[in-house]
Amino acid sequence: PHSFALGQTPSSHAMESLTLPEDVKAQLERFEAAVASIENGLAPILALDRKELEAALTPVERARVHVSMANAVSTMFSMYLKAVGLDPADHAVKRELERVELYRQKLDKASAAERRAASKSAKESRGRPTVDVAAAGRMVKHAIGVGKQSSERESEEAEAVDVKGAVKRKSEGKGAGGSGAKKKKR
Repeated sequence: PHSFALGQTPSSHAMESLTLPEDVKAQLERFEAAVASIENGLAPILALDRKELEAALTPVERARVHVSMANAVSTMFSMYLKAVGLDPADHAVKRELERVELYRQKLDKASAAERRAASKSAKESRGRPTVDVAAAGRMVKHAIGVGKQSSERESEEAEAVDVKGAVKRKSEGKGAGGSGAKKKKR
């Protein structure tokens, strides 16, 4: 029933004063080394301001940090349960670790899909020709302008032909008898 704050370990003198079997002492030392390793790994992240950290990360990176932190906390709690003699397999922490693993798998799938999409777009952009939008706009305007002028000329010519044909037909119709029908001379 010794309690130590996070980061504190019992002194070697205190360890020697405990009457524990050698194999238990060895396991306890390995456990303490594992906790120290975890603390050293988490120290840089824990020292940062969470809001600054999240602002600097992409959404996928942010999710990866959250999943890693949830995994670390759940694993440490599982280790604590083992240390106090409880079986983590019979505790709710087991479901939590399974849930974190599901999120890790989802995140891996999303990351893989994001990498494939980025790779695909990079390949497409390398081989794809570029369009000069301003030049294309000028070409379209010119083509529309030329098309208007030529269609206007064609419609004017068609009207002139219609007018000439109508004038010609009227003059032919007025000739003999005004019936509008052309009579043949014999």
